[in-house]
Amino acid sequence: MGYLGSIPKSTTFYIDTFDGDNSTTTFTMREAVAAASSIMVFVGGIRQNVDSYYLSGRNIVFSEAPPSGVKNIQIVYLGLFGVSSVPSDLSVTDRTIAANSITSSRLTLTGVTSGTYGGASNVTSITVDSQGRITSASNVAIETGFNPFLLSGM
Repeated sequence: MGYLGSIPKSTTFYIDTFDGDNSTTTFTMREAVAAASSIMVFVGGIRQNVDSYYLSGRNIVFSEAPPSGVKNIQIVYLGLFGVSSVPSDLSVTDRTIAANSITSSRLTLTGVTSGTYGGASNVTSITVDSQGRITSASNVAIETGFNPFLLSGM
């Protein structure tokens, strides 16, 4: 099908559903919205006027309790173009993280100070925790066992 201008785009309109009980007036929505015009509210399939409810953070508060019914309250989000979600454990890989997106300011301090460890007279001692993180690093002097004072016979 041909279009004049940009190709139309579509999105999913997220919907919250609640069960009315003829006494509850406050329901917690999945998202806080900027204004009542960002949602459409239906009770028993009938769109509600914006003066029949108000918004307080993530709560919608009806002026009168909606009647009893199973999933008879629907809130259709008009302004959400996607709801962020938390990835499941072990699902994030190096391919899904943008290059240079994790900077040193986002990393937890380990207690290890920057510097050079090891050398001609010492070796590095490193402690690694069960998560594979370096928790301490230090220099340990190398003991050669050579004592020039034991050469008394020379």
